[in-house]
Amino acid sequence: MRQFIKRTLFVLIVILLFCAVLAGSHLLIDEKGYVLVSFGQYTIESTLVSLLFIAVITVFVMWLTTKLAKTVWRVIRGVTARRTKKRQQREEDAFTQSVWALINNQPDSLGYTLQLSEFPEKWRDQQLAIQAKAALHIGQKVVAREYLQQLSESAQSKVSELWLAAEQDTQALTSLAPQAQMKKASPTELNAYVSALLQAKDWDTLQSTIEQRHKQLQWSGTQWSQFFAAYFEAILRHSDKDIHALYGAFPRALRGQSHEAYVHACVRFGHIEVVRKELLKMLKKSQYQELATILQYAGGGDIELRKAIQAQLKKQPDQTELLFCLASLANGEGDHGLAAKIFDSLSSAPWQALWQHQAEIAFAKTGQFEKAYLLVSNVQN
Repeated sequence: MRQFIKRTLFVLIVILLFCAVLAGSHLLIDEKGYVLVSFGQYTIESTLVSLLFIAVITVFVMWLTTKLAKTVWRVIRGVTARRTKKRQQREEDAFTQSVWALINNQPDSLGYTLQLSEFPEKWRDQQLAIQAKAALHIGQKVVAREYLQQLSESAQSKVSELWLAAEQDTQALTSLAPQAQMKKASPTELNAYVSALLQAKDWDTLQSTIEQRHKQLQWSGTQWSQFFAAYFEAILRHSDKDIHALYGAFPRALRGQSHEAYVHACVRFGHIEVVRKELLKMLKKSQYQELATILQYAGGGDIELRKAIQAQLKKQPDQTELLFCLASLANGEGDHGLAAKIFDSLSSAPWQALWQHQAEIAFAKTGQFEKAYLLVSNVQN
């Protein structure tokens, strides 16, 4: 635009100079000089001096018009730039506030912030994901799904936890499977895929994935313990699969990682006979605290283990962990009266948190609701 104006002015100046030369030459010979312009049905007749004057006025008007146009354009551009800058600042502020709210686990603040402003366009997927998270926080799963469905295809594979929380297991697996099944899948992608398989209860795929790709997960011992605890419990609650056969089919490395969770799951769901040898070894080695920790959620009893514990109690009648183990097994066998008596005797000893669950069962089953209530109240306080 500027170059066009410059060229136009240059041409007009040249024409003006040409007219000035012509006019000057005629003035020198004392002649006015006439100009006759004819086009179509129109004819313009003028002297060179008049034409020169008209050309000067024309150039001046064009220059003035150009100046005004530039001034108006500068004002408009300035207003637009200020509005754009304010909008961008609001978007950046909304993004920053949402990130801090997400870091501090404040979904309520997320929802409020996103109502005030949009994110920058390049963060559109992140905004939708955060809005879905905020919706899930207040239990609006349908709304969360709508936000998740608006995500770009590449972003949908990065929010598997949100898909799972929105009860869209199939969608989570569909978006995760292509990346997770690649040989060079990252630990993060595999972790998300395993979590999705567990929630979707796809036991066969989960089993094969764990067996074949467990080295790629790069989990710590704590992570493996948490996974296997959830894995065995889910299988026992939601399937008819034999966890003993599954455990036996694991590679040696996985059996080591899953052993503790396997023992806890067997005891909790009343399969004590399967791990009885393990528990008897603990008893013989005087690992009473470890044994008590395993039996705190016992869902059944075992006569042989109970007799072995009673035999040890004859030698150490005041050993509190052994007394608790006996009470847990008594509860599992339905002998809640014996369990309640044991917990009454333990009330004079420093109370341990792991006794809580079994004590509540014993007192509730024997009609001693006040004692059970006091136990619950003490825990809450």
